[in-house]
Amino acid sequence: MPSKTNIIINIMNWTGRVSLLLLLACWVSVGYAQRGKGHHQEVLDWGADIVINGKLDDWGDTLWYENASQGLQYHLKNNDQNLFVAFRVRDREQQIQALSQGFSVTVNPQGRKRDGPTVVYPIADRIAFRSIMSADNDDRPDDMREGALQAIRSIYVLRFDDILDGQLSLDNNYGIQAQTLIDSTDALCVEIVIPLSRLGLSSQNDQKLAFNVKINGLIMPGNRVEDYRMRSRYPGYGYYPAAPQGRSKPRAEPGVWIVSPLAKE
Repeated sequence: MPSKTNIIINIMNWTGRVSLLLLLACWVSVGYAQRGKGHHQEVLDWGADIVINGKLDDWGDTLWYENASQGLQYHLKNNDQNLFVAFRVRDREQQIQALSQGFSVTVNPQGRKRDGPTVVYPIADRIAFRSIMSADNDDRPDDMREGALQAIRSIYVLRFDDILDGQLSLDNNYGIQAQTLIDSTDALCVEIVIPLSRLGLSSQNDQKLAFNVKINGLIMPGNRVEDYRMRSRYPGYGYYPAAPQGRSKPRAEPGVWIVSPLAKE
């Protein structure tokens, strides 16, 4: 029969193992909660071997961070030459808003939560969209989202030092690229790459930068997001009907800010 001393030692060893397992479980749970639903990204991650094709295969099974108010999953990474941004939206109404008004990526090189160089994508061409969705088109898609994807012709840019404000071709010479698709789970997925040089940055920068990501839109008084989405017609990026007389003015969707230096390998 084991002695009392051996019994006590065995109990202590067993208790220690259980405590360690509980501690590890708590650590994993806290880590997941910190990077789970509704959690905002706080620092940029290093991005290696990212291919811009809209598939998000290079980002793992899911995107870590989410702007819960928009149902927008996102992740920002960088390497020595580029800033990479990925978006995923599962809610169909939010997808329609994104396809009609675009996603925005803004970078403030001074680290302030203010305007800076901005990329807006996708921008479906109004005329192309109407032609694609016309009743006279024998190849008209049943899904309006597919029609919007087929009508994407450009990337919109603002406030870059060496690029005029306006639309860029999808196949441009500035290194700003983007792709979007609807994946097998019916989620809208987008990838965007912006060369650091276009932002006046290099991988040697150690100062904090400010990044903002969002689905473009207007928030009406009372925190109601106005439904400027595709219905019988697609209004196009930047189209906002005037607010009814007597009402307070709407405000732009604020998005999510990440204030962080660039990641290091």
